[in-house]
Amino acid sequence: MSNPHFARARLCLRAGALAVLALLAAGPKARPTPEPKPPIDFSGTWTLDPQESLNVSSQMQGAVLSVRQAGNRIWISSAKANTGPRSRILAEEIVVDGRPYEKALGPAGKGLVTAGWAADGKSLWIEVAAGRPENPGEAIQRSVWRLSEDRQTWVRESVSVSKGHSGRARLVFRKNKD
Repeated sequence: MSNPHFARARLCLRAGALAVLALLAAGPKARPTPEPKPPIDFSGTWTLDPQESLNVSSQMQGAVLSVRQAGNRIWISSAKANTGPRSRILAEEIVVDGRPYEKALGPAGKGLVTAGWAADGKSLWIEVAAGRPENPGEAIQRSVWRLSEDRQTWVRESVSVSKGHSGRARLVFRKNKD
């Protein structure tokens, strides 16, 4: 003869044991790993030093840039008041994660941007590939950004190749005392 109370208790024990086994099989909950702090912070207001710079584009002549950085995201915009109908320096965001992403490049259309921290932690590298849909890599620009030891000088060195022509630029910025 079976006791209905024992049968019910056995059923509850089995259900409880299965729930415990399911929890054990799932393992401990993984804690989200915090994003590592970037090795360099470019935040601040920066003024172009024309004497130290080389091959400065017309858009960058007299540039004063405002840079805000939060982790691996860097926002750059012109810090000067617009003197004409439009600012000649477009605001932009750089995502530093080593993965390519599509980005509007102003009059050049769209391109793929890839940015990452150098292995030694002393610079940031950026590659931009742009072009027509049938030849998306016809124009390439590779840049390296570095800060001086005292973090008061920002050097951006770039090499560009487009339609068989290459060019180099070196932009040197001095940090403004905010």
